[in-house]
Amino acid sequence: MSAITRAARRLDAAVGRRLGPRRVVVDARTAMNVAILAPVADALRRDPRVTVTCTAPQPADLAGAIAASGLPIAVHDRCAMTWRRVDLCLSADSWDPIELRRCDRRANFFHGMAGKYDLDSPGNLPAGFGDFDRVAFVNRDRMQRYLAAGIVTPDAAVLVGYPKVDALVNGAYDAAAIRAGLRLDPARPTAIYAPTWSPASSLNLAGEAIVQHLVAAGLNVIVKLHDRSLDAANARFSGGIDWRTRFAAIAVPGRMAFVESADSSPLLAASDLMVTDHSSIGFEFFLLDRPLVIFDAPDLAATARINPDKIALLRSGARVVGTAAETAAAAVDELATPGRLSAVRRAIACDMFHEPGTATRRAVTMVYELLDLPAPHLRDVVRDASVAESLS
Repeated sequence: MSAITRAARRLDAAVGRRLGPRRVVVDARTAMNVAILAPVADALRRDPRVTVTCTAPQPADLAGAIAASGLPIAVHDRCAMTWRRVDLCLSADSWDPIELRRCDRRANFFHGMAGKYDLDSPGNLPAGFGDFDRVAFVNRDRMQRYLAAGIVTPDAAVLVGYPKVDALVNGAYDAAAIRAGLRLDPARPTAIYAPTWSPASSLNLAGEAIVQHLVAAGLNVIVKLHDRSLDAANARFSGGIDWRTRFAAIAVPGRMAFVESADSSPLLAASDLMVTDHSSIGFEFFLLDRPLVIFDAPDLAATARINPDKIALLRSGARVVGTAAETAAAAVDELATPGRLSAVRRAIACDMFHEPGTATRRAVTMVYELLDLPAPHLRDVVRDASVAESLS
């Protein structure tokens, strides 16, 4: 951005601020982006000095996620915002940034820490991180990688943590109520199956069999697919498979729940064990110090361009299996000895998440600095969601 353009935008912002509240735009490409940004947006929308709106490439696709997040804000098409004056744009995805001709400042929040798609190798990324006034990092390792590569400047880098998991860490969810809302058998342990998106993932290799074996082993199963896996029209994401229909065909009332909510945190709180392949959600589950079983998908590392160190790290706190039958047997065994890898899981969670439970406060403080506003009194920001009702 040229100095002249920056000066013009600063002048536009200064004039606009005299006429009304600060304008914040939450740009969300996917439902997952909504879950990442919702804690910050929720804090901002309570301040009469700030107005918050949401934009999306396809607003109708995100209306449900916005409603489920408890945010009473409108969702607009990206194109409608091009010439609107904006004080701050918040995003959780550095690819395909929204075009805002009158935007004063931008901030980006990372939404993954599993080392996929070259995110741990910033020199290979095409994304323009230099366009952001602030980049909020989940952990110190990722921040140092981007600083060392010169992708993000020291002035822009902020070690925030992961606001999305604050409510999970702080015990904001009623696990029994969530399971009841999903109509799961209260007398049985509950596993969550949460694979990553990719035609090379465990979902495409054995997803249905994994779930069926877990149910047969006596467990309730929450099926939580990545939102991109539900895009049957895009083979790169889903393998061209309609997973809603496929799992509906093997549904077991009272024992299995197929859930499409954007925020997985309530589902993690309701689960005693997780099965995944390689995803950030596996690291998130370590925050609860509960058993993790990893289904080995041999081609996933190459297809998803995963940092080998992150693969080894996640597996060091988990049980690794190679078949659906082994998955169920391992799950039963891990539930019988849930503390077996507790020390490892806790150590990994400490490294992967900067001061979990307090990230929203730091994120909101950063945002108010960008808005040139004194921050209100920031108590522990824990989202008050009627999770059981929203999932039932």
